[in-house]
Amino acid sequence: MVRFTLRQLTYLTETAQRGGIAQAARHLNVSAAAIAAAIDKLEAATGLTLFDRFPAQGMRLTRAGKEFAAQASALMSQAGALDRHAEDLTAGRTGAIHIGTHHALAQKIVLPAVLAFRESHPGVRIEVMEADYPKLIEALDAGEIDALVVFDQGFDSSRHEIEVLTKLPPMVLLSAAHELAVKIRIRLADLAGLPYIAVSPAGPGPSYLQLLQAAGVHPEVPFQSQSRELVQAYVGKGLGFTLVGFPPKQNHTIEGDPVVARPIREDIGHYKVVIACSRKAIRSELINKFLAVCESSISSSSFKGNQGSEDP
Repeated sequence: MVRFTLRQLTYLTETAQRGGIAQAARHLNVSAAAIAAAIDKLEAATGLTLFDRFPAQGMRLTRAGKEFAAQASALMSQAGALDRHAEDLTAGRTGAIHIGTHHALAQKIVLPAVLAFRESHPGVRIEVMEADYPKLIEALDAGEIDALVVFDQGFDSSRHEIEVLTKLPPMVLLSAAHELAVKIRIRLADLAGLPYIAVSPAGPGPSYLQLLQAAGVHPEVPFQSQSRELVQAYVGKGLGFTLVGFPPKQNHTIEGDPVVARPIREDIGHYKVVIACSRKAIRSELINKFLAVCESSISSSSFKGNQGSEDP
């Protein structure tokens, strides 16, 4: 148990530096009696004689007092650094943010938000975790990440607080060589008989395939994978179509094959992009500021591509 206070150490170091209690009292703008009482309590608590007292010449640290005062000065310096760090944390000049997201949203929302946020908060460390829905929920509930920026695949309202960022109707992803690629919008009737490349459902919410089926389109599913990149690679090879919230970067698959994303003429539903936080955790002002930047990134041009109004 610590037997002394930072105030007592301050009085000790000032008295040693000034050479007397009266001088230290004037510098600190406190009473000499307060400093004398603090030093007496410090000596009683430590069992040390910290000063030699000379009525006509002031006070001088004993040998033990010099060693103790040196450690006290180091501790006071650390306390000052801690106090400044606390001020920086309060002001949002430093700290850490942990965000969970999906790969597609990392590129379209989180990365632009990180770059924009770093301009105004260069001292803040931002860590982004990309994972599937179950792992992200587990990390959020465990307090390992502060917030999720994800597609809404089903949340427990008793555990999670949800804020909708945007609603995205799914787009048809096709090989650029497919005959439907020349259309600006795709009719559901155009998809009849075409094979569908499915991404394995990662959460309890409806899948893209289920949206199609609810709209009356029941395609054959020759390939299915948990990897969106692999699904898009199959599409690029001309093996079928899939539905996406965003087209791949630069409209190419990981295999380098060109693909196009086209909106569906009919309304078959949409997917919500949401911010999710744990109800058990208190959102810091720093997190709120970052999430506000995420909201502003929604209006970026990357959300407006591949949209049309009429067929050619």
